[in-house]
Amino acid sequence: MAIILLDSSVIFDHLNGRRGRTEFLEQLLYQGHSLAGCPVTITEVYAGLRPGEQDSTGVFMNSLDFLPVTPEIARQAGLLRRDWR
Repeated sequence: MAIILLDSSVIFDHLNGRRGRTEFLEQLLYQGHSLAGCPVTITEVYAGLRPGEQDSTGVFMNSLDFLPVTPEIARQAGLLRRDWR
């Protein structure tokens, strides 16, 4: 069992029913994994909301575990982005 940190693009796809993301997330949950977000994800998702999406988005976001972004995590994220760009 793993904690899966979701990117905001995956969350948007799920909320908008695109790219089979909902089925994929359901499969992860069925396999016993936990879904998580972080403060950056919260900011990105809420910044991209359209009128009328706040309630359904809030329900999904509140279902996630949330992980803090420590300086070490932020550093690692920056290095990964640099390396995989």
